[in-house]
Parts: sequence; C-alpha cells; structure tokens
Amino acid sequence: MIKYAAGLAMALISSAALADDVTADDLIVQGSFCVGFDCVSNAAFGFDTILLRENNTRIRFDDTSTSGSFPKTDWQLTANDSANGGRERFSIEDVSENLEIFTITGGAPAYSLYVGDSGDVGIGTDAPQRALHVRKDNSPTLRLEQSGDGGFTPATWDIRADDGALHVALNGIQRLSLDADGNLTVSGSVTTTGVTEAEVPDYVFADNYPLMPLRELGNFVSRNRHLPEVPSAGIIARDGMDLSDLQLRLLRKVEELTLYTLQQQKQIESLQEQLHAGRRQ
Repeated sequence: MIKYAAGLAMALISSAALADDVTADDLIVQGSFCVGFDCVSNAAFGFDTILLRENNTRIRFDDTSTSGSFPKTDWQLTANDSANGGRERFSIEDVSENLEIFTITGGAPAYSLYVGDSGDVGIGTDAPQRALHVRKDNSPTLRLEQSGDGGFTPATWDIRADDGALHVALNGIQRLSLDADGNLTVSGSVTTTGVTEAEVPDYVFADNYPLMPLRELGNFVSRNRHLPEVPSAGIIARDGMDLSDLQLRLLRKVEELTLYTLQQQKQIESLQEQLHAGRRQ
C-alpha cells in the first residue's frame, strides 16, 4: 500500500512537471530569462534580457481578432531555416499569407540597411545624407528589374557609378554615360521636347521680314568673324550653349540663306532676259 501511494505521488509530480503553467496575473521577472529546450541552469546572460536557445528559434505574433475590420494578420520573427543546408537568416514573415517580407542573411556586411534619425536610408553606411544613400568600395549600383510577370517585356536597368562617371545599362548593354567633366555619351538617339511650334523661325518668310542686305552682311562677317545673332566661338567656350536655341538660330540662318538664294536667282533670270533681248536686237 505504501509502495502504491509513493508511485501515485511520483506520477502526479511528473504530470505536474510536464503541464503548462498559466499565470492569471502580470508576470514580472527582475532579471534575465531563457526560453527554449536548450536553456541550462546558471546561464551566462551578459547584457541579454531575453535569450531564446534551441535549434529552431521563432517569435510569433498571433492576432486573435475575428470580427469587424480589426487587423488580424499574424507575424513572425524567424532566425535561420529549419532544414539541413538551409539559409542563415533573420526574417520578418507574414504568417497569414505565408510571405517572407524582410530578410537579412548571415554574413551581410556592416550597415547593410541603416535608417537615420532623419528617415534617410543608408546601404553600406551609417551616415546617410540623402533619402537613399548607397555606399560601396567600388562601383555602387542600383538595379531596376521588370520581371515580366505582369505581361510587360522583361528588362533590367543598372545605374552604376565608377571611376568618377555615371553609367546606365539596359540588359547589360551600356546606353548612357556621364563622365566627371560633364561629357555625355548616349548610345542611340536623343529627343528633346523643350521647343514649341511658336518658336520655329518661319517668320523669316513673311513679306515684311527685315532681311539684312548681303553687302551689310558681308561687312558684319568681316568685322566679327561670325554670323549675326549666332554666338561666337569665344562666347560658346565661355558660357556654353543651349542646343535648342542654337538649332533655332541656325534654322533661321538657313531660311535667310534661302531668301538670299531666291533673290539672286531672280537677278540671274533678269540678267539672262536682258542678255537675250540684247542679242535679238
């Protein structure tokens, strides 16, 4: 009888040891604590307040909201994959949708992602100076990739800075570069839309257009070594040029040249008529 009672007591104690502990009041731990199957007594916590210790560490946020429009997405913090050969990672996961939202893999360099107190984001730097600041020893690059899953043509754009120059490539082929001296190289055509129809110099063909006489034009060119209303080489070297404005100025000169040619043609035809008339006399 005594042996039976002792066995029953041991069974009850074992069952109690395996049962969940439910605390119906606030739980306050004045110290650090460890959670997990591999926690040991007399653990060295250092500065750690909470220690999760086992081969699968997860913290899950299970929202029990069920009614109305209350948010109810479940979230999880995951450290490392469970499978053999899996990834070394720290992730934020949307458990409800089974989505891996944010991940940092083991071995990532310092300041792989850093958000400053101004909201600026640094990649590779802990002192971001712009909304997005990318810092790397060599060739920092931004990639814009269109997967094609939405029906559009797949495309990959790379924006890279190296050797003091900025490069833009499409699918690995360089399309544009801007060097440190401001020289722009474009592989393809350049289209500008800054010129309006009203600015095109068709007014040259108006009857009252004050076309400079050729003699006066010749004197101007002899004195200044450039056409009227066209900047000289010295001015362009000093101030640069507006390509759209210069093209319109050159178009104006081409139209004026057309008028000069038409005037000369009339004079030639008039002289030819006079010559033929003289021969008939």
